[in-house]
Amino acid sequence: MVERINNKELILPVGLGIIFSLIYYKLPLNYFMFLLLGTIGIALILYNIKIGIYLAVLILPFMPDMLNLLYLIFLVGVYFYKALFKKINPLTKESIDIPIIVYALLILISTITSIDPSGSFRDLAIHFTAIGFVLVIVNNINTKEDFNIFVTFLVIAATLVALYGLYQYKVGVEMEDKWVDAVNNPDVKTRVYSVFGNPNILAEYLIMIIPISASLFWYSKKIHKKAIFLITSLILTIALVLTLSRGGWVGFAFGIFIFIILIEKKLLLSIIPIVLAGVYFLPQSIVNRILTIGNLGDSSNAYRIRLWKITLEIIRDNWLVGVGFGYIPFKTTFETYIRTMPAYHSHNTYLQTMGEMGILGLIVFIMLIFVLYKYGIKRLMKQEDRYIRTMAGGVLAGLAALLAHGAVESVLYLPKIIITFWTLVGLILALMRISGESKEIS
Repeated sequence: MVERINNKELILPVGLGIIFSLIYYKLPLNYFMFLLLGTIGIALILYNIKIGIYLAVLILPFMPDMLNLLYLIFLVGVYFYKALFKKINPLTKESIDIPIIVYALLILISTITSIDPSGSFRDLAIHFTAIGFVLVIVNNINTKEDFNIFVTFLVIAATLVALYGLYQYKVGVEMEDKWVDAVNNPDVKTRVYSVFGNPNILAEYLIMIIPISASLFWYSKKIHKKAIFLITSLILTIALVLTLSRGGWVGFAFGIFIFIILIEKKLLLSIIPIVLAGVYFLPQSIVNRILTIGNLGDSSNAYRIRLWKITLEIIRDNWLVGVGFGYIPFKTTFETYIRTMPAYHSHNTYLQTMGEMGILGLIVFIMLIFVLYKYGIKRLMKQEDRYIRTMAGGVLAGLAALLAHGAVESVLYLPKIIITFWTLVGLILALMRISGESKEIS
């Protein structure tokens, strides 16, 4: 029997066909394809927001900052639409929520009371968008399968970034003179930066992802998966080495130390000979770069020390609440202390936080980190589930690496690093939500 077709069911596909035919006729092919793929992407995200979440971390390094922010705002909007009107995925509540809420309120107040509220709004919008993305992650990545897909996309994106960095090293990409002290590093000709435009920023991104890739390698039971994640971990690490970012190397070393402490303490016995063997095979230019880490005569080190001294003066004069959230109020204030040394930030996350938000801001930020690690270790590292323990160790190690790098860089300065930082916070919260699961991931 032939079924009768409902005319109403034909309206949408026929209408869309006519619309896209007219658009194809009017627009160049590249614009048409962008519009078509964008429409398909929106439809898929509206159907299943998890698709959009996975895509967010995959495209993050490669998209302009504004498009990334608009895309994340769209995801947050889709989530709230589904939560309010579809009545699904109720908001989860965790102990770590309170420090995040307090931090969000503080940066809002610091923006309102800033010496330049419009300048502070730039950083406020980035952090609020990233925190909104945390909310989306926590309330949608609710199984270990979802989590595994998410972190796999995260590692894939970072590996593509690293491979481009290796390509830059092969072709000998030019670097800016200010990136290295030529007197102390005469053999350094190239520092890779991939899609980030600066080697130190690339290092900030890589050191957050390497421990997660290592976690996937450590947990994987199937030999082909172990091989894949061993390769990704090596590619990411080699790219990090080629950034020649000394702060990145220190952060990486600290992150790996935390990873070993959390995952397998017995590895500490073998880490020293491995490091010594690795140094033996390193090129002399990299060894020389390592030796300049504590060299106060190095122009980069001397520049940072001078920045820190001036930042301490700003903190002394604005010790309670700072000059206002974000780099713009800080930069404006810094230039009133010394006009011959323009600086966007202080090259120290903790001094930068105090300069922007005073002692209150630093206390709240440290409280946020403390509570995150307290509950992360207490609730996740003592789990019987090996997958939960391993992945939690990798994410906490990635955050630790960035926080260590923060001693010599203002790591919460650029949108992509800010978003990745909050993404890792979201992963810890997501693991807390799914920690009751017992099914193993193969």
